[in-house]
Amino acid sequence: MNLYDFDAHVAEYYDQSQVDTADVDLIRRLIAGRRGLRILEPFCGTGRILIPLAQDGHTLVGIDQARVMLERAQAKIDRLEAEVRGRIRLLHADATASDWPGGFDGVGFDLVILGGNCFYELPGPEGQEGCIRRAAASLVPGGHVYVDNDHMEGDLDKTWQRPIVQPSFPTGLCMDGSRLESTIQTIRYDVPHRAVWFRRWTRLTRPDGGVLERDVLQRKHPVSAGEVRSWLEKHGFTILCQLGDRAGSDYKPDSPRAIFWARKG
Repeated sequence: MNLYDFDAHVAEYYDQSQVDTADVDLIRRLIAGRRGLRILEPFCGTGRILIPLAQDGHTLVGIDQARVMLERAQAKIDRLEAEVRGRIRLLHADATASDWPGGFDGVGFDLVILGGNCFYELPGPEGQEGCIRRAAASLVPGGHVYVDNDHMEGDLDKTWQRPIVQPSFPTGLCMDGSRLESTIQTIRYDVPHRAVWFRRWTRLTRPDGGVLERDVLQRKHPVSAGEVRSWLEKHGFTILCQLGDRAGSDYKPDSPRAIFWARKG
């Protein structure tokens, strides 16, 4: 089960907690001077990145597996001006298992956005590389891909090997008084392959006392900058710049993020 499809309150709390717009500002700087781009955003969630770019005049398609996230995105889109609404299309699909759309009216996309730490939601390098491969297939020649994730170099960091129970997303209070509580616990790990298996537990307690709980197992592969670079080059991209944060600083091995701006061909 997709954690984000647990309940609509998860989408609400996501919007409460994910308010940083530095990545939107960075994307705007990278595409400065270009108008009317055709943009694809897999893992679009509630439209945090997608909606501002549509308001800038670009046309966007968003894909997400979590229906409640898309429903919240659509509710926000429905409040926009008609001209902006007409430039946005949302698709409910698993971006790791389905082919991505090839563009509008048979024309490919100018930009694919793989942002929001989306690779950290995927279980292994096969799915992460698959996103790069699908991006190449969806782009026009000369189109660009933006890839933005945390990164882990070398073997699995010791902080990911601790079997203790820790608070996790989503944990907090929603507007109607409902409370979300979540924990995460490492139950298995593979150090050289940088693979981790977690048990994730979430409880929703409504104001009337009603309780909804979910207990799921999840696998993650914290991606390295070297892996992303190799996948981009393998699938025909030219890396134009590699950044270490959303302020645009040059990448270093100890940078908090590994952000790639690359051109197809």
